[in-house]
Amino acid sequence: SNTFCSRFSGEASRRANIQSAVAMGCLASAKSSARPAAVQPASQESTGFMQTMGIVFFNIILILCTLPVYLIAKVSIILAMCKPMRANSYRRKAVLISTCIAWRIALGLSCWIKRDCEGLREFHATLGNNGRPAVIVANHASFMDTILLVALTPLSKISHVKMLIASHLLKIPCLGTIASAMGHLAVPYKQKASEGSFELDKELMAVRQQELQDHVAAGNIAAWFPEGTMNRDNIQDIKTFRAGGFTLTVNVDVQIWCVAEVGQSICWPARSSAGGAPCKIGVRIFKLCESSKGLLAAQTEDFKDPHDAAVFLANLAHEQIQERVNQLVADGYGEKRADTGIAEPLLGKT
Repeated sequence: SNTFCSRFSGEASRRANIQSAVAMGCLASAKSSARPAAVQPASQESTGFMQTMGIVFFNIILILCTLPVYLIAKVSIILAMCKPMRANSYRRKAVLISTCIAWRIALGLSCWIKRDCEGLREFHATLGNNGRPAVIVANHASFMDTILLVALTPLSKISHVKMLIASHLLKIPCLGTIASAMGHLAVPYKQKASEGSFELDKELMAVRQQELQDHVAAGNIAAWFPEGTMNRDNIQDIKTFRAGGFTLTVNVDVQIWCVAEVGQSICWPARSSAGGAPCKIGVRIFKLCESSKGLLAAQTEDFKDPHDAAVFLANLAHEQIQERVNQLVADGYGEKRADTGIAEPLLGKT
């Protein structure tokens, strides 16, 4: 009996030791697995704080830099009541040049917004240097696109630029005054049919396109976003380029420059009223052709219909910009997606 009790006691002791060891092991494992969970929220909180501070400081800098431009534009518009501003008015040029300088300073002071621009040197050196006027087209996924495009344009050429802009921009305080003084042309939309889809006032749009064409034919520069609206969907898949704007490049022999941008929508998302979050923006500027008429003449297809020629140029610009966007995404700019191939959203002939 004593022997049995001794053996039972020893077995119970061993089982107790094993259970204690297992319990200690589980507790240690639980503690080790719990440590990263405690660190993760702090990291997310730090990232959110940095984004907030970036946005706050960027908007302060942008407002301070743009305020003098607004005053120049306001004075110019007031003086226009007595003496209207001509297309090449010094007051109009002053607003364009001061805006370019102001937004360059704003971007330069915002050191948390990294920019990698390829093709900028050639763009500055050869834009319009062959005696032909020029057009500039770019993909559009953020309001930051406008700031970048203005800041990247050579100071010697910025006063010759006229843009097609969304009509609602003219209603924004301060910015609307500046855009009006610059002489930019508003795209006349009737009403919003659905998200990303707009109905144009075709008669008024024809008048605006003729104004822009006359401006370019006089030896100047036109710029627009051929997607027609800001891309709020898959920003790495560029939307269809509208052929209407490219009619200008068929009627007038021009240089065509393209700008591909990625990462700007992280800095200033399309659905946000303010931007400036820390990011890395990749920009690729390239010349599609020295001569639009020369490019069309070199094709095997005989473009008897000007609309067909405009469709060809719109598709070609779309394809080349999409190719650069894909490469920028592959190089780590913006948010990577699983499929970086061209989705072939080319413009039809209807």
